[in-house]
Amino acid sequence: MTFGRNFKKSFRYIAHPLIKDGLYLTHEPKTDFKETQYMAIDSEITDIYKTAYNMTFHHAYLNDSKVSVLKNGESLFPELLDKLRNAEKYIFMEYYIIRTDKIGKKVLNILKDKAKSGVEVKLLYDAIGSVMLNRKFMKKLKKSGVEVVVNDRVYFGVFNTRINYRNHRKITVIDSKYGFIGGMNLADEYNGSSKKFGKFRDTHLLLEGKAVNSLTALFLRDWYYSSHKFIDDDKYYQAQIVNSKGLVQVIPSGPDFDYPTIRNTYVKMINNAKKSIKIMTPYLALDQEILTSLIIAAKGGVEVSLILPGKPDKKTIYIVTKSFFEQLLKAGINIYLFKKTFTHAKVFIVDDIIASCGTYNLDNRSARINFEATVLLHNESVSRLIEDFSEDLLLCKEVTLKKWKKRGLINRLLEGLFNLFSPLV
Repeated sequence: MTFGRNFKKSFRYIAHPLIKDGLYLTHEPKTDFKETQYMAIDSEITDIYKTAYNMTFHHAYLNDSKVSVLKNGESLFPELLDKLRNAEKYIFMEYYIIRTDKIGKKVLNILKDKAKSGVEVKLLYDAIGSVMLNRKFMKKLKKSGVEVVVNDRVYFGVFNTRINYRNHRKITVIDSKYGFIGGMNLADEYNGSSKKFGKFRDTHLLLEGKAVNSLTALFLRDWYYSSHKFIDDDKYYQAQIVNSKGLVQVIPSGPDFDYPTIRNTYVKMINNAKKSIKIMTPYLALDQEILTSLIIAAKGGVEVSLILPGKPDKKTIYIVTKSFFEQLLKAGINIYLFKKTFTHAKVFIVDDIIASCGTYNLDNRSARINFEATVLLHNESVSRLIEDFSEDLLLCKEVTLKKWKKRGLINRLLEGLFNLFSPLV
């Protein structure tokens, strides 16, 4: 009764009609895939974007948006801090996890200073993911002028559904010029300061150009959901063209959509694959559609490679991840475990020409329960993601079917038991 309820029948969904059918996209252009510029692209590529567009109504931006790949916190945080310090008009930030640790305070103190100087600052965080925030610090932040909203505060009681649907997105938008999205939260472990894991392996994206407007719309949609205030003002949608070849599309997903949008887009990408599929994900709890599609692709001669953590952050969920290994290995899918640390990047690359990077894990919670977002890329940044994947493989140990079959009986039993709960993971 807590985990099986339909979000779309909840009061929270009914009370926010503008989140339905892309009605919050008041400044997003419509995408006409019959236009000459779109027709010039391989139809198998545009068909993937068309699938995502018809489910989300988020525009597929062509030749007007630049994407930079930021590998690990050492690349992300200096870039983020610099852009925040130079903000002139507004800063929008939403994160699943914010901690008042070293990097968290560094970012939040900049927000405090910018708010005092007259910059509009809006901060949205998830009540569960950011449960460890220091309340006194946050009170001072609010007093400085930062508008702070919490996504779905949890009031514990019998059959409480609020605990189930979490906002897992990590989005920053600054002055319509810059947009950040990816796997990294605002916490020390994402900045290489984790005592337990050392340096997290993670990937974030920096967007410039027209596609930033799409991230703005998604943030304001989440702000509307959590604050009950819908903001529709031209001044937040002033992104200018940044010339860069290729397609860039922001794809949100969540229980408010009729379909698991990112999952369905991935199924389309897998089914279109001809040569290779490269995946990096921290968690693996595959639903039947993704599992079947990957197996069919591998059996059809597509080289499918998965990079997974060699060091888990959650041991029970790692057992669920390992419960899929034997079936995947039997199908000829390559599994690699990152040896040095935990891998938190969410990267999906098909045929080395189209890729996705964002907040979406390959598990059922990301597919159907959490609010997620990713960016679909068919441009110059794909080559950087491929390069990073190749470098990561050098730091991995391959799992072979022969060795995997030799694992103990207790491990087999645990994997079978925990696999039963994979729909909740």
